[in-house]
Amino acid sequence: MDNDALVLGALQYVVRTYLPQSEVIWKETDGNRAVSLCSAPATTPDALIVDASLEGMTGSEVCRRIRTNDTEIVLVGVTSFILDRFHDAMMDSGAQCLLPKDRPQDICQAVMALCECRIPNDARFSTESADEAHRRLSEEQQVNPVRVVMLSPREEEVMTWIDLGKSSSWIAKRLNTSESTIKTYAQRIYTKLGVRTQVEAIIAWRNRRGE
Repeated sequence: MDNDALVLGALQYVVRTYLPQSEVIWKETDGNRAVSLCSAPATTPDALIVDASLEGMTGSEVCRRIRTNDTEIVLVGVTSFILDRFHDAMMDSGAQCLLPKDRPQDICQAVMALCECRIPNDARFSTESADEAHRRLSEEQQVNPVRVVMLSPREEEVMTWIDLGKSSSWIAKRLNTSESTIKTYAQRIYTKLGVRTQVEAIIAWRNRRGE
């Protein structure tokens, strides 16, 4: 899954090229729909490739929701950004690895290895099994069954880009809106997070996500 339809098409081509024995049963741009598809027996995949920097619901949240309820689906994270930016959050959420998007053969090899229950000796892969991640996340959910969502999906999206160092003008172009609208979102975010500056917001945002 990826919020960019063009990237989804490219990923499908990559999978068909490097994993000709496999079948792409669905592609999705929406995190909530992906979680629902993974929970329905008729549409549960053996493996899911997840973009770490999704708009709206983050890739780590998608993985967390899937892994909390499932021990079988292989979760392979990918990103076009620096791996360190998302690695810990993705591993904490039950993803089994995080790889760069520009290495399609590596992505497919990871899918195959993990589907065969092999964990490469590679720092990009989690040392925690899917079963172990499932138990940990299930226990966390029992301790705190209601995860408070402070920000709206659009605010989450704006804050994700702010955390990545993008300017208000860049975010405005990305979201097809005005720079003043982005600044308004930023002020709402700061208020909800109880901070006054962008640096404080980024720190609070990362603490909120357990990074």
